[in-house]
Amino acid sequence: MAKQKYALNPGEKIVYKTSCVRHGFWGAYTHALTITNQSVILEKYGMLNNFKGIERFDYSVINQAIQGEASNGEKQLELYIGGKVEDFALQSGDENEMKVLVMAINDQMGPDADYYDFNYYQRIVTEAKDTDRILELRAKAQEETPVSVGGSGLEIAGAAAKNLLKSGDFSAKGITKAVTKATGKQQKKGIFSGMMDEFLDDIGIRDLQDEFTEIGNEFREEFGLKTKMTHAERKELEELEEKRRKQEIQRQKNATFQDRVAQQKAKVDAQKGKMPEASTQSAVTSHMSVKEQMELLQQIKSLLDAGVLTPEEFEKKKQEILNS
Repeated sequence: MAKQKYALNPGEKIVYKTSCVRHGFWGAYTHALTITNQSVILEKYGMLNNFKGIERFDYSVINQAIQGEASNGEKQLELYIGGKVEDFALQSGDENEMKVLVMAINDQMGPDADYYDFNYYQRIVTEAKDTDRILELRAKAQEETPVSVGGSGLEIAGAAAKNLLKSGDFSAKGITKAVTKATGKQQKKGIFSGMMDEFLDDIGIRDLQDEFTEIGNEFREEFGLKTKMTHAERKELEELEEKRRKQEIQRQKNATFQDRVAQQKAKVDAQKGKMPEASTQSAVTSHMSVKEQMELLQQIKSLLDAGVLTPEEFEKKKQEILNS
């Protein structure tokens, strides 16, 4: 297998790797495919085994991973990314290994990713030749007994911290996985994101995450790298943004209301034949019909109801209309 010539991301771990892989129907079987807990990595090699770089497919952009079939009948791994399909095939044609590739990617994109590591998939490839054996190995991988959901916050926090140190992934995703594993599968599947946030706050995990983030920020500052926001800072920013959003909605409502009132008032003034404010002292000389008077009365009544006119102003305008 070709030697790895690139660095993994912080907290990233390899769970499966294979060589002699082609990418695309017309590609050569010179590449290597690495499955990690964060992404699918294609290691590109030339015909003389010269390293040409990598192409990373993060799980955040992969919609689906399935075992498909090329036009020549060859089994291949197919990654559906947006409207595009990336296909990979093994020179060996080993259908069992192809199934493991598909399984590994779907496992790592799912909620039970922590249960399955490199050793697990190696056993699947070498030992599992039928579905029953695969199911047996999957059950064995999940034999770790999690802390009871009814346990105290301190017990759960302790188990979560142990899982966290074991994984070495102190990102938000890593901490959530550690807590999820500590609280048990039943709790994990039945809890909503908002409840999870509240739960993490209650047992102090969010504070622990912020402490790790602050420690990491000290190192980042020393090396001139961009610092990361803590959960508390992010929450404060979200609350501020929500407040601004509500204020903007209210501002738009007020502006719309004022525009509507101004238009209605202008219409009333136009129908009354009202001149600019400087000449409003002159009395209305033209005689209005009863119909015209009723229309104007209805319109100024709507202005009264909208709060544009005070009761005194309404009475004054009503008398002006009735006397015209």
